[in-house]
Amino acid sequence: MITDYLNKIRNQENLTQTEAEKCLNLIFHESVKDDDIAELLILLAEKGESKEETAGFSASLLKNAIKLDLTRESIDLCGTGGSGRDRFNISTLSAFILAAGGMKVIKHGNKGSRCANGSFDLLEKIGCNFDLPEERQKAVFNETNLCFVFARKYHPAMKKVVPARKKAARRTIFNIIGPLSNPAQPYYQIIGTTEHTKAKLIARVLEESDRKKCLVIVGEPGIDEISISGKTTIYEVENKKIKEYTFEPQDFNIPLIKYEYLPGGDADTNKKLFLDLIENKGNNYLKDMVCLNAGAAFYCAKADKTIDDGCERSRELLDSGKVKKIYEKYIHLASQ
Repeated sequence: MITDYLNKIRNQENLTQTEAEKCLNLIFHESVKDDDIAELLILLAEKGESKEETAGFSASLLKNAIKLDLTRESIDLCGTGGSGRDRFNISTLSAFILAAGGMKVIKHGNKGSRCANGSFDLLEKIGCNFDLPEERQKAVFNETNLCFVFARKYHPAMKKVVPARKKAARRTIFNIIGPLSNPAQPYYQIIGTTEHTKAKLIARVLEESDRKKCLVIVGEPGIDEISISGKTTIYEVENKKIKEYTFEPQDFNIPLIKYEYLPGGDADTNKKLFLDLIENKGNNYLKDMVCLNAGAAFYCAKADKTIDDGCERSRELLDSGKVKKIYEKYIHLASQ
């Protein structure tokens, strides 16, 4: 019964990982009242979600997802969102840069919850069909190194919690486990979040996983990407260990720029920015930020020894037109 889990959390007790997994399975498969689900989510958030609760919820979400049989020797780039700021979809363009550089990219994500500024809002605007039959998706992936995993399609069980999440009217454990729940479970991943507490929690969950290398990122002034507007903290997870370090854009010979000067907004705005950047005529500050984030992904996937090397590789791929070519190839193949 859901009341058993509610009572435990009301008493400020953490659920075990097994209990957390059973709790979400119960919500997904039984008739649980929306008010009870909403209360559970609020209580978890107010208490502070534990590593075990986060891992248990993520395990349940994965077990209830539509399976995606692709290579795990791949990388995902996504964030938890939540900055509340106008932004460009850095990780979406980074996915095309990585693919142009020979990396297998399985990008998991969604549309924006409050406005059309999510990665899949942008993909829709730039003509990238991501709603493909399984065999076609595999064929396109093999030709382009790109696969886009639309969370709403691959996690149908999440429909059960939509009313409760609206009732809760706040960020909940589902915002944390979303990036952890790519059905393909790639071995390498960049996860951005806006809070250090959440970043440490995600890193601790990844520490117990079979991932090969992950970077959990918090950038100033509270963004889920590597920042060129201040300090970035990275929690690097490798070999069951977490290493924490910080850097600033000047460390990569990138000028510091106020975040407010970086362009970004809804899908229409971001479409123009995306197309300008792949034509190599976009905003230079935004290009710096994209290349730094893509560079970190090359480093994460062990394609480059340093983030700096990955950043330089990203610039070359944009400047050479290879990113534009992989974008055009994806559009062509995915539309057939």
